[in-house]
Amino acid sequence: VDLAVAFEEQASDDPESSGLARIAAHKRAKYDRIKRHLERQGWKVHLSALVYGSLGAVAGGNYKVYTEHLGLLKRDAKRLDRQLSVACIQSSRRIWNLHCAQHRARQHQPPRGSRATETGGTPSRTGRH
Repeated sequence: VDLAVAFEEQASDDPESSGLARIAAHKRAKYDRIKRHLERQGWKVHLSALVYGSLGAVAGGNYKVYTEHLGLLKRDAKRLDRQLSVACIQSSRRIWNLHCAQHRARQHQPPRGSRATETGGTPSRTGRH
């Protein structure tokens, strides 16, 4: 099972065209060679991808992975799916808040000197002829 948290993007109403569906397919393809190798050695392999959007969207195939591949009870699968979705939202919010705080801190810093003085050089003499 590979877990991905991705940017949410959907060009149409077709669930298979969503960014999350594309990422799930990419994750399964990524490990397909390893899966075939292990199957040739006699192992039974289930290849699954759990995908969540950074704003809490849930890929349609996640529930099936939890119930059929991992053997979770339906109520436990729903609970876990919701908890992970909420965690994505909370994490995205923390990232955004940190970004905003850093931006505000940069806005309140005193102006820095010219590039020449920042690097230890001498300021240019544009006013002289």
